[in-house]
Amino acid sequence: MSLGIRAATVLDAEALARVHAKSWRESFTGLLDEELIAGKEQRMLEIYPEALADGATTHWIATWEGETVGFAAARALGPGDVRPLELTSLYILAAVQRRGIGARLLNYAIGTAPCLLWVLDGSAAESFYRTHGFERDGVSEQSERLGGALIHRMVR
Repeated sequence: MSLGIRAATVLDAEALARVHAKSWRESFTGLLDEELIAGKEQRMLEIYPEALADGATTHWIATWEGETVGFAAARALGPGDVRPLELTSLYILAAVQRRGIGARLLNYAIGTAPCLLWVLDGSAAESFYRTHGFERDGVSEQSERLGGALIHRMVR
């Protein structure tokens, strides 16, 4: 099987929006409000062209047999933040999970650098992040962006 990972460009906006929306549905049904999940692809189609063009966040895209199956995104944080990097996204379609794609994307996005991320309460992703050295640091909050869902900060 053929896995490819590369930096995403503006031309990848539609593929990223599709993968983002589908992986949200696969991962967060039952954890987030259905309205949030249902509108995700349209919101991402509006956001990704600019997000990919502005360069503030670096996006990496994974392809499997020529199809986009996942992506990761990370950004530098400012002075005084608990870690110098934030992993803002890491999504892999369910059909290709547990094949090392997430680990490879994580490595491309942040390497071994100290980093923080936010994980949804009850999400299976927390186990993946623990495997890669992340631990909750005791900071949790209700995310307005996620309809008031509880999220936890993890650091390494």
